[in-house]
Amino acid sequence: MIAGGKSHGRPEPRVCGLGLASGFGMGAAAHLTGVREGRSVLKPLRELWGAGYPWGDVLSGWIPDRKLLCSRRNGPASQLALLLARQAVEEAGWGEEELKDAALIVGSSRGNASGWLSPWPGRRSMKILAVPNSLHSELASCVSIELGIRGPYHVLASGCAAGLDAVGMAAMLMRQGIVRRALAIGLDLPLCRELLGTYWASGMLSRNGMNDPYGPHADGMCISEGGAAMALELSSGPGIYVKDYLVNSDAYSPLGMPEDGKSIAALLDAALRNWDGRVPLTVCPHASGTAGNAASERAALKRVFGTGLPDLRMMKPWTGHAIGGSGILELALMLAFIREGALPPNPFWVSSPAGAACVAEELPLDGRRMLVKSAASMGGHNVVLSLDVDG
Repeated sequence: MIAGGKSHGRPEPRVCGLGLASGFGMGAAAHLTGVREGRSVLKPLRELWGAGYPWGDVLSGWIPDRKLLCSRRNGPASQLALLLARQAVEEAGWGEEELKDAALIVGSSRGNASGWLSPWPGRRSMKILAVPNSLHSELASCVSIELGIRGPYHVLASGCAAGLDAVGMAAMLMRQGIVRRALAIGLDLPLCRELLGTYWASGMLSRNGMNDPYGPHADGMCISEGGAAMALELSSGPGIYVKDYLVNSDAYSPLGMPEDGKSIAALLDAALRNWDGRVPLTVCPHASGTAGNAASERAALKRVFGTGLPDLRMMKPWTGHAIGGSGILELALMLAFIREGALPPNPFWVSSPAGAACVAEELPLDGRRMLVKSAASMGGHNVVLSLDVDG
């Protein structure tokens, strides 16, 4: 496990820019508007891929403007990473000097599989670029080249936790004194015919499209496109700070999760050691929609909080499950609302792990708050990230 807390007066990693992409569109404003309007981004996959596939009725979300991801040089996922990076960098106000020595950490489960295993509609393939387009490292090299980032870059492929890992690793490099600024990106474009076939065969895709992760009728993931970027810089003023980055592994199964939830509970317990109970707490769980994840997280939350659950906010029911981009996308969506002085609502149809309804209204913020985000991957990799919202 890796930890690091914010000490007042000592510069620590502060969030200074966001980039978002999902079925709501591009940018924080599109996501704020979509959630506040209660808009659903999920549609049957046959609307994207046509009829004739067994998964055609699966509800999914995809980035509406497909041409944005068409580039002659960059694979579709690399192009998305670049678009997300530009959003976050523009918000941060970084120029050539700030970018020059920054670190770049990118997380993705599937990389450029879409556009490589399956052709990307409207994009002309170029044989000379077949090698870089098929490499996970192109996600980072593309951003580095286009933005002139000459600091260290790394690409993480830790499954559904990859994007949240990217934020934690970026903050860790900053705390180690390696860089003063870092750009974390997480994304996936999993709506590729070959990938969808394997997900369908595994039974992990939702057949009924309920998208209520802890509800009695949840039957799988509503797999979707999406991702986010976060610009971080060392600061000691008011703002949103990355506090603890905690990781462990289940060592249990390549596909399932242990029902006792001990591994996630251990990370939550470690994050809460820095919580004195006087500051309000909000938890945004992984909540993937699969039966295994629901059982594991229910057990973990019960171990840590007993019957008195904290304020829970679940974002996958809004965006769908963006695989490696999900953790950072959900966190960025939370932070987009927090910057406006509120916590986002849960969709009205979402159930809590205890069986009751979740809060379906925005919650105005008043002072400081601790935010905890978790993520889990097939194969047993678990992440908990805590943030200090210091207004």
